Amino acid sequence: MLAAISQLAEKVFLLYRQIDEQTAALQAATGLQCPSGCGQCCENPDVEATPLEVLPLALELFRRGEALMWLERLEESGNSICVFYRPDPVIKGNGRCSMYSWRPTICRLFGFATVKNKQGQLELAACIRHKQIMPEVVCQTQEAIANGFLAPNFSDFSITIAAIDPYLGRARMSINQAVAMAIKRVGLMFQLAESADTETGEGVQG
Repeated sequence: MLAAISQLAEKVFLLYRQIDEQTAALQAATGLQCPSGCGQCCENPDVEATPLEVLPLALELFRRGEALMWLERLEESGNSICVFYRPDPVIKGNGRCSMYSWRPTICRLFGFATVKNKQGQLELAACIRHKQIMPEVVCQTQEAIANGFLAPNFSDFSITIAAIDPYLGRARMSINQAVAMAIKRVGLMFQLAESADTETGEGVQG
């Protein structure tokens, strides 16, 4: 049971490596970058994820022995911003993710991926900060995509995530809800594994 969960998490992490490679290639080719220290996208309370996307994060919290503590915070958070976000106490709009290596798909792709417009053509889903600070770079990136540059695509990765596990990979919800659900799922697998070990041990002793 736990092995199956770990295998799912590994598949998600392999996908994240693909995303990171593609976004890095886009940044290198176009010069599109997030402003230093910017955390404005993380301050949006409507950020969504699927439980599957944050399964590696849930496993990491169990590894650290922090899962129950974070579950309480997540369940108390309601529709607030991501509980793992740490806003800059001085500079408004700046901040950092305290679980950056385990962040979900949207956090990896935002500002560096494409969507289809009404005409069915791919275009950059540009971040508002990118448009404000580096409009020329955004325009150049849009042109490169229009001319065939292969940028990561939101829909493609959503389909891939859903294919890994149709149950955990399709239901989109607030990121706090998704992490809470993933923690509960992993916790259940731990409980079942412990029960199985106990039953096996009793059988051997008898």
